[in-house]
Amino acid sequence: MATVHDSYIGVAEESIYGTAVAPARFLEMASEGIAGKNERIESEGWRAGQKVLRRDRFEPNPKGAEGDVKLEVLDGSLGLLLKHCLGSVASGAPSGGFTTHTFTVGDLKGKSLTVQVGRGDVSGAVLPFTYEGGKVTGFEITSAVDGVLGLNLDMDFAKETIGAGAGAYALSVPTYAAGTQLYTFVSASVTVAGTQFGVSDISVKGDNALKTDRYYSGTAGRKKEPLTEGLRKYEFELKGEFDGLVHANRAAAAVAASNLAEIVAVWSTPQGGEFRVVMPFARFDEAPPNFDGAQIIEQSLKGMALEDGTASPITIAYKTKDTAP
Repeated sequence: MATVHDSYIGVAEESIYGTAVAPARFLEMASEGIAGKNERIESEGWRAGQKVLRRDRFEPNPKGAEGDVKLEVLDGSLGLLLKHCLGSVASGAPSGGFTTHTFTVGDLKGKSLTVQVGRGDVSGAVLPFTYEGGKVTGFEITSAVDGVLGLNLDMDFAKETIGAGAGAYALSVPTYAAGTQLYTFVSASVTVAGTQFGVSDISVKGDNALKTDRYYSGTAGRKKEPLTEGLRKYEFELKGEFDGLVHANRAAAAVAASNLAEIVAVWSTPQGGEFRVVMPFARFDEAPPNFDGAQIIEQSLKGMALEDGTASPITIAYKTKDTAP
């Protein structure tokens, strides 16, 4: 009998936005919060004596689905999601059982995913919920002392299909990449302007600035593919001990160029995998070292990644067992 322990999440890349594809890659998830958006269109008309909305004066108004997925980063299986976080990928040649895929900020148009979540109910059945037209609206990379490198995704979907059906909607049998390992804080290293900064907690957030409410007549209740409007934003926070005035002065500098420095964060696995995040033009906006009782003073460095028109504002190099992202 199946149990909650048989729940799963699987993904596949779509060739046409909103056209479901059977899951081809299964991920180890920490949690997920994807849910359908089932709105209602209600009448504002009035009848004499009416006290409550009439049962025949509303219509269902399905608006797709949205939610978050929390994952632990392994040296395998996650390249496809990173492609949909940033937009562009260039892959190197396989070497020693690993391939490095380099992800940079690029066009997100035409890139969408089908996500299927199998959820185990109390009767012993695993029931599939299939979400098509998946777009990554935002993401966060996290790492802290004693923890695992995490990748959290915020996603938007064109449609939710509940229960098993045919083809892409059939219940999946999950299979997982063999021999993968975790990235943890044990191997983590962070440099600011080429100098090590001892970090106890790091967060890198991305906002893809997608317009997700592209609903129009003639689309049979289905929305058009979300597209980027406005500027994307990539923010960072590095928490560590107060070890001098360098970072405080960088945030307080009166010359714009002096507010900038390169951030490089690297994690590795014992077998040779690597996850490297580079922000060549990180702008430091806050770096307050505040006293909080008789304890070592900590300093939290906050800011955002900028571009110079040539280099990607953020680059993720993922050395993985996967030959394709």
